Amino acid sequence: MAGVITQFIQTLIYGLIEGSVISVGAVGLTLSYGVTRFINFAYGEFLTYGAYITLFLSGTGIGISLSLPVSVVGAVLLVGVFGVIISRVFFEPLSTRGPIPLLITSIGVAFILRYSLTAAVGVSARQLPVPLMRPVEFFGVGTTPIRATVFVVAIATMLLIHILLKYTMLGKTMRATSGNRNLAEIAGIDTKGVIRRTWFISAGAGALAGVLYAILFAPFRPTIGFEYLIVIFAATLLGGIGRPYGAMLGAIVVGIVMSLGTTYLSAEYTMAYAFAILVGVLLLNPTGIAGSEI
Repeated sequence: MAGVITQFIQTLIYGLIEGSVISVGAVGLTLSYGVTRFINFAYGEFLTYGAYITLFLSGTGIGISLSLPVSVVGAVLLVGVFGVIISRVFFEPLSTRGPIPLLITSIGVAFILRYSLTAAVGVSARQLPVPLMRPVEFFGVGTTPIRATVFVVAIATMLLIHILLKYTMLGKTMRATSGNRNLAEIAGIDTKGVIRRTWFISAGAGALAGVLYAILFAPFRPTIGFEYLIVIFAATLLGGIGRPYGAMLGAIVVGIVMSLGTTYLSAEYTMAYAFAILVGVLLLNPTGIAGSEI
């Protein structure tokens, strides 16, 4: 009996850790939706580019060899800028044409980014230079220091986003733009600038999620973001698209469900559990746990 309980608690711990990583990606996606009002299918590529830029900066035999933490920060900033460029080139010119042209364009952008990266780096599996460490256990339940670090980084990111939204002028203008863009412009808010800053934060959060995922589930390939996007969609819809705090909660639920399914059903269908949650939310409560506003 004790072994069963220990295994269950261990499964919950793994679910919380993975859910925290999902929450970083889900919040990034829901922030961009909150101010742009379209679902960006190219978002998964921000995860992929985050992982590969970190790999590039941390040492690939071409002369660059930064520490892993510095490489992660560099990747987040670079992908954030890249997200703004993608927005200005592809999405801003179509912003007045409604969500459907934007959605279709985002799918095309996703293919361009994915296959451009594949042409550059190939399809071979890669791995970040993460040191091997012994697990730390308490009463038979434990985790590795690397997994614990991933969890702490994800929680710290959620705290920073909370502070941003609640206590900064940018957060207030983001909420105002999300609520009513026309009214925000009348009030003197530079909504275009707000949207570009939101793109930077969204893409940076996606990059960080990709790095954390690559650390947890190494090795990875250029399809890492595309494969994980369904999980992020499931968490975002479960929490209520456009609701950052709902996305956080939805991500934890999805992470735990995936971990339980992997342990007690089959590890081969991990993504299917997320897809089942996605379909269930769409059928039973399309607005999610927390509704549909930022």
